[in-house]
Amino acid sequence: MRMDFLRALGFLTILPVPGQDGSPQDLGRSAGWFPLAGAVLGGLLAMADRVLAGIFPPLCASALTVALWAFLTGGLHLDGLADTFDGLGGGCDRASRLETMKDSRLGTFGGAAVALVLLLKTAALEGTGSGGPGAVFSAAVLARWGMLFALGFFPPARPGGMGDTFRKHCGTAQLLLGTLTAVPAALLFQGWSALLPVLLVPPAVLLAGKRLSALLGGLTGDSYGAICEGMELLVLLAYAALG
Repeated sequence: MRMDFLRALGFLTILPVPGQDGSPQDLGRSAGWFPLAGAVLGGLLAMADRVLAGIFPPLCASALTVALWAFLTGGLHLDGLADTFDGLGGGCDRASRLETMKDSRLGTFGGAAVALVLLLKTAALEGTGSGGPGAVFSAAVLARWGMLFALGFFPPARPGGMGDTFRKHCGTAQLLLGTLTAVPAALLFQGWSALLPVLLVPPAVLLAGKRLSALLGGLTGDSYGAICEGMELLVLLAYAALG
């Protein structure tokens, strides 16, 4: 159990923890701990946001928090977002989209997607006002909870790939564990204001997964990263609307 959590934390962040050399099968089994790893990440970001807000103007503090967010995750999900949008924008059919997504070079569509997401995250976080720490905590937790729905409800676009192997070892037990972690964590940290984001994330993931599956024939590892980024942004926007 402890190694599964450390493996999840090591995979999703750049934090120096043991157990980062697991196989895709090990990572799949550790996926139920993704929300708890998100809670560690979110806790660090919440503390940073509170400190930065006491030093810098609100917009500057929000931008620095978002930059730290990207740094602590090693750009993992941003890379998936970029590859996904390069594939969607540059391909004309399923095969060409998947082939474009395998290209490690950053294209116009991917670059624009990353820039827009970072810009919107910064604006949404600034819009939460004093609720910024709670917003970043909930976003980090609930987005990684959302990834479990994507893993559990949609087929792989590339059978036999790493994403497929990862998915095969992430089942109902991981989704249940993640739910029992994510929902109480968000509610305990942020109170009933977390209820709207909690209710928004599952249907939003299912809608996004359905659309991506229609275009790609399933989901890939990049798709999971894009969904995580999208859910982080959705949660921040929800708190900005409430704030």
